[in-house]
Amino acid sequence: MRCVLLQCDPVWQNLPASRRGISDLLAAAGDVRGALVVTPEMAESGFTMHPEHACDGASLSFATDLARRHGCFLHVGFVERHGTTFRNVTVTVNPEGRTLLHYAKNHLFSPAGEPRAYASGRGIAIAEVGGLQTSAFICYDLRFPELWRHAAVAGAELMILSACWPQVRQAHWRALAIARAIENQAFVVACNRVGQEPNATYAGGSLIIAPDGEILAEAGSEKMALFADIDPERVRAWRAKFPALRDMCRELLGSPPQ
Repeated sequence: MRCVLLQCDPVWQNLPASRRGISDLLAAAGDVRGALVVTPEMAESGFTMHPEHACDGASLSFATDLARRHGCFLHVGFVERHGTTFRNVTVTVNPEGRTLLHYAKNHLFSPAGEPRAYASGRGIAIAEVGGLQTSAFICYDLRFPELWRHAAVAGAELMILSACWPQVRQAHWRALAIARAIENQAFVVACNRVGQEPNATYAGGSLIIAPDGEILAEAGSEKMALFADIDPERVRAWRAKFPALRDMCRELLGSPPQ
């Protein structure tokens, strides 16, 4: 399966402009039929703590229309209304526009006040995407390996990370993404953003990482589409050859999040 990471520059709290940017970057990527296309966290608005300016109720229909038009699996990050509050989510839709995976961010970034603006998710989400059992994570989740381990134990072979990860901690981004791939013996597809917001600068550095830690593709700091092909058999062969997941002491992990 081909993976395409849209390392875009969301327009601050401007959903129509950001959607045009996503659409244009995807169109410029060429033929992506059957591919998995991934956007950063809050790709329509930037990492805002004013969710009322980041949610118009049209995000899912935008994603389904785009997936149908390009014939791809589209994994997109946006803000959704959740009862009387909001959540920071990612959703994967298939080429027919059907939602396969819906994930709400578990670990909200307290230094920016995210827990005051959004409700957190609870638990993991897994679905088959392009022949791989796939799970999703968002930005700050990267620092909490126990969540990723629960996904691996539940069968995840491909782990998608959408983020607004700031330049000031860029070294952590790269090191931790590679670590999550190695320790869980899974493909990690990590899509970050570029550009500036009122409170942060972003340097991209999106990555596609193999289950043994090999970097299959890595972006610089410019707006771009990053490509790599991944083979489902590679994750299964590596796990069979080097059975670290099988050898783990599962009783030390505790119960999965609910």
